[in-house]
Amino acid sequence: MEPVLETIDLRMVYHVGKVEVPALRGATLQVAAGEYVVIMGPSGCGKSTFLHIVGGMLKPTSGRVVIEGEDLTAMTDAQRTDLRRRKIGFVFQRFNLFPTLTAEGNLKLAERIHAGKSDQDASRRREVLKLLGLADKTQHKPLELSGGEQQRVAIARAVINRPAILLADEPTGNLDTENSDVVLDMMVQLNKELRQTIIMITHNAEAAARADRVIEMRDGLVVRSNVQMGAVQGHS
Repeated sequence: MEPVLETIDLRMVYHVGKVEVPALRGATLQVAAGEYVVIMGPSGCGKSTFLHIVGGMLKPTSGRVVIEGEDLTAMTDAQRTDLRRRKIGFVFQRFNLFPTLTAEGNLKLAERIHAGKSDQDASRRREVLKLLGLADKTQHKPLELSGGEQQRVAIARAVINRPAILLADEPTGNLDTENSDVVLDMMVQLNKELRQTIIMITHNAEAAARADRVIEMRDGLVVRSNVQMGAVQGHS
């Protein structure tokens, strides 16, 4: 089966004045459709650079990124933007919700950006908001929601258009332990019930324990990939 994501010998060199600073040194990885993968590693190991390249926000110095058979690294800026809009959802530490819009309004805006018009599928919005425990919060604005609820709205917005891959960069970094646990449980539900492919960067060992596979990065390389037995049993 063709992987939903494949990176091949991915390299990224930043230039600081006349000094070259390598962030990625040949990172190679495959992710299957419906897989929940966590990437861990020390600060400065290249995790965020890797995620930003996979998400089409950075162009690597060399190497390839292939998403559902499309070579992201061979595209123009406009083509990468289009692929990002069609196939990739993002969740970050900052919720980045529009403060004047309700929870449902934020989802409608994401639909409009994706398809050019709103009211694409009200039943889909209801399904995702219910799955994320927000069925009674659809008309609440961000300031009327807790931090955990805001992050769940951000997750709902990221998956409303059925992206091939959901990329999450430390999604619980701004949350307390209780809200972190709720958000992580919701990510598992998205993966199990909607078969959403998820790639998450985290330093949180509890977050990693919920994933199918843990990828360890060091010095710009993928150095270890561990399939978790609990996850294997959960999929059997």
